[in-house]
Amino acid sequence: MSKKLSKRQFRIEVFKGVFQSDFYDDVQKKQQLDDLYNEELKLDEVTFTEEEREAISSKCKNILDNIADIDASIEKVLDKWTINRIGKVELAILRVSVYEIKYDKIDAAIAINEAVEISKIYGGAKSGSFVNGVLAKLVD
Repeated sequence: MSKKLSKRQFRIEVFKGVFQSDFYDDVQKKQQLDDLYNEELKLDEVTFTEEEREAISSKCKNILDNIADIDASIEKVLDKWTINRIGKVELAILRVSVYEIKYDKIDAAIAINEAVEISKIYGGAKSGSFVNGVLAKLVD
């Protein structure tokens, strides 16, 4: 029996898709997402439903469709940094969070908290504070 995917786990799966896409050229990105989310995905004891797979894939593709705007928003608030200097994990987390704030209209506090928590799992020791700082500047 499968459990329903939590909102955090959904975000994590979207983060993974966005993170993975950064390793492919523009032509291959969406095909790789299709391949990833068309396979039988399992996470711990959770098997994704077709609806969950489609929702994850759709959100990843929407983020990729708006990547130039998302990256421009991030770059505007970087102090003495360029987007190319941001680690791939942190950048993928920022992209998901910025998309949620700008396009999904998720409450900024919720999106930021989720981004920080995910960065604590997948990023380095200072990832959480870096992600928090960038997103806090973005919403000010």
